[in-house]
Amino acid sequence: MATTLTDEAEQFLASPLLSGADDRSRRAVFRRLIEGRAPARTPLLTQGRPNDRLWFILGGSVVIERKQPDGRVDTLATLTGPAILGTTTFFRSSAPSATIRASTDLTLWTLDRAAHEQLSLEDPRAAEGLALEVVRVLSERFDLLDVRLGELMAGHDDDHPRSNEWADFRSRLFAEPAL
Repeated sequence: MATTLTDEAEQFLASPLLSGADDRSRRAVFRRLIEGRAPARTPLLTQGRPNDRLWFILGGSVVIERKQPDGRVDTLATLTGPAILGTTTFFRSSAPSATIRASTDLTLWTLDRAAHEQLSLEDPRAAEGLALEVVRVLSERFDLLDVRLGELMAGHDDDHPRSNEWADFRSRLFAEPAL
């Protein structure tokens, strides 16, 4: 018997989230997601606290903030769904270096570690599709970071210490595998 999907499930499957995976793999991942909502101001990930899930934001916006040692809170970015969050801390089992908080009410789904392990065992193709989607998202964010930092450095003379520091870092990043 075929199950009827909710409007939000249909919207999720039609969204660009997991767009690199085939339809069967997207549905396999989707079946393991937990649907949720988060009101504005709800923290999804907290700086310094472990993260055990991937967050798929379909509707709404989040703000990414980093608390500095002096107590100042810097806003790093604002993302509007559809977006995937928690990518680096989920796969590396490390604590987030920033807090991600709902800036509007959110429609979201989460995938926890147990569901991911089950997916990996039962449907390796779908798990691979998810991993490739995370790599795509991280690559896009890395490229955006590179462009933005390049634009910031373009405002300095080539012999400015910050320009040289950025050029040296980029060279090391691409040349040193253990950086």
